[in-house]
Amino acid sequence: MTTPTTMEFPAHLPASKKGDHWYARSGERTLRLSNLDKIYWPEEGFTKADLLTYYFNISPVILPHLRGRPLTLKRMPNGVGGSFFYEKNAPAHTPEWMPRIPVPSGKKVISYLAVDDVADILYVANLGCIEFHPLHGRGRDQTEPSYAFFDLDPFEPAGWEEVSHVASLIRVVLDGLSVSAYPKTSGATGMQIMVPLTEGHTYAEVRRFIASVAGLVHAADPETTTMEWEIEKRSGKVFLDVNMNREGANIAAAYSVRPVPGGTVSTPFNWDEIGEVRPELFTMATIFGRIAAVNDPFLPVAKGPGQALAPALEQLEAQGAGGRTT
Repeated sequence: MTTPTTMEFPAHLPASKKGDHWYARSGERTLRLSNLDKIYWPEEGFTKADLLTYYFNISPVILPHLRGRPLTLKRMPNGVGGSFFYEKNAPAHTPEWMPRIPVPSGKKVISYLAVDDVADILYVANLGCIEFHPLHGRGRDQTEPSYAFFDLDPFEPAGWEEVSHVASLIRVVLDGLSVSAYPKTSGATGMQIMVPLTEGHTYAEVRRFIASVAGLVHAADPETTTMEWEIEKRSGKVFLDVNMNREGANIAAAYSVRPVPGGTVSTPFNWDEIGEVRPELFTMATIFGRIAAVNDPFLPVAKGPGQALAPALEQLEAQGAGGRTT
């Protein structure tokens, strides 16, 4: 008996039903999977089985972007239309074999879940985690991010056309600084542009860099962009969010599903595709054809080489560029 999926995937989820429950095996591990027939996307009829089968198939591609990173869990046990809650510490019932990364937080230590292989991914997704939210740093020490990123968030009536325009402006500035960057759709309405880093950068340095570039872009096009913290002042513009580059924050990983209509996926793309890309084109059903055609344009973010920000910061400061970082 196959699981209750509603779309075609490259491979079936290797699970079998015994009584009222489904079970999947990975090596010596056995995972009990719950409620695979539950509807997670009411409008489309997509099931929890669709979500788990997606992550089973995408695991070789998404794992480089997750390994070694603590995960903040956003649990949506009733799908995209239901309530949700965040969880940082590994749930009490977590099996011993699931990886954990203890991260100091003030006087406490948070025991985050992490993923190293496909069984770990399935365990997290089975908790009702539609999205995967890794922290910006790897391992126990979260004081050094492994990337800097521009978070472009449009406020209606601004949309993807404006986001793409602003991304192109950012690319012009980064090219002038000899900084390589890699864009991805957020999977919803926005975009992230990632800059892989060498070791040793602080969040303060990263925010100074992001704010300086964002300030130049905003000065060049104040009609399309905003850096205003007051939400009501962002209407019709693309918000350049500097403060997401902070310790303890997270964003949806590349190839993470998003809890929005259509089962869209946060999807990396090449800069020469920016005129063709739209977030709604990339879903659980369509992403595998794209990967077969272009592989993973985001691998440098996961595997390097990283870049030092000092030369770019020196150049920006020499130009008098700056921006608000808090």
